[in-house]
Amino acid sequence: MKAVRLNQWGQSLAVEDLSQPTPTNEEVLVHVHAASLNPVDSFVIAGYLQSMLQVPLTPGTDFAGEVVAVGADVTHVKPGDAVYGMIPLRGGAFAEYAVAKGNEVALKPLTLDYIEAAAVPLAAIAAWQSLFDLAQVQSGERVLIHGAGGSVGSLAVQLARHKGAYVIASDHSGKKAFLRELGIDQIIDAQVQRFEDVVGQVDIVLNFASDDLVERSYSVLKPGGRYVTTLQQPDQDEAERRGVRSLAVFAQPTPDHLSQIAGLIDAGKVKVSVQRTFPLLEAQAALDFRQTATTPGKVVLIVG
Repeated sequence: MKAVRLNQWGQSLAVEDLSQPTPTNEEVLVHVHAASLNPVDSFVIAGYLQSMLQVPLTPGTDFAGEVVAVGADVTHVKPGDAVYGMIPLRGGAFAEYAVAKGNEVALKPLTLDYIEAAAVPLAAIAAWQSLFDLAQVQSGERVLIHGAGGSVGSLAVQLARHKGAYVIASDHSGKKAFLRELGIDQIIDAQVQRFEDVVGQVDIVLNFASDDLVERSYSVLKPGGRYVTTLQQPDQDEAERRGVRSLAVFAQPTPDHLSQIAGLIDAGKVKVSVQRTFPLLEAQAALDFRQTATTPGKVVLIVG
C-alpha cells in the first residue's frame, strides 16, 4: 500500500510503499478513502510530541473508508461497512489502509461522502466532549466560543445551538460571513473588539483559540461558570479564586459519540465544511497549505 511517512522529526513528508497492517482482536482494518488534516498532525510532524512517539511513522488522525476486516472482539461494524473515525496520537490515517481500535470507529453519516466524513471526527468529538461531557451545557445558557470559525469551534457552535444555548462567537473578521451562515446569536470581531467589553456575563467559555485568553475569559464567567479548552491545562488556583470551574479536554472517540454526531449530521442539524482537497501523493503540499490557510473549512487528503 501507499502511505505517507515521516522519517525524521520536522522533515518533509514522503510517500512510500508499505505492507498492509494486520488488525488485532480489538482492531478494525479500513480501506481509507479520505483523511483530513488537524493541528495535532502538524504538532506530531514538527516533533512536539516526540517524547511520546517514534519515527519513522505514518501520521494522520481522521479518516473515512470501508471496513476490510475486523478483529474477533469487534462487533459493531463488519467488513463492507462505510465508517469514519479517528486514531488518537498513534496516527496511521494518511495511508491506503489503516488500523484503528474498535472504539475509534462508527458508521459514517449517510448524507456525507467519504471526503466530508473524514473532516468530522476529531473536531466533532472535541466539540461534543467540551460542550456536553465537561461544560454540561443546558438550554438557555450563554456560551462564548473563542475560535468559533475554526474546525472545532464551528461544530461547537452548531451543537450548542442545537441544545438551545445562546451562542456568542469570537473570531477574526475574515470568518464573519461563515459564522453568520451558522446562525450565530452574536458575533465578535476579535481583531477590533474586546469581548469582555461587549458580552456581559456568560455561563460557559469554550476556548479553541489561544492560551492568552484564559484570565480575560474568567472575568466574564458567572459564579460557578465553566471554562473549557482544548489547549493547555489552565491554572486551577486562579479559577478557584474566581469561583469558576476550569477544564481541559483531550478528545477521545467512542462509537456512541461518533454515532450521535452522525445522526445530527444526517438530520441536518450539523453541517461540515471542507475547504480544499489534495491527493495522498501531495500530503506535504496539503500540510503546507493548511498551516497558512485563513479561510474556514478542513483540508482533506483523497486516498482512494
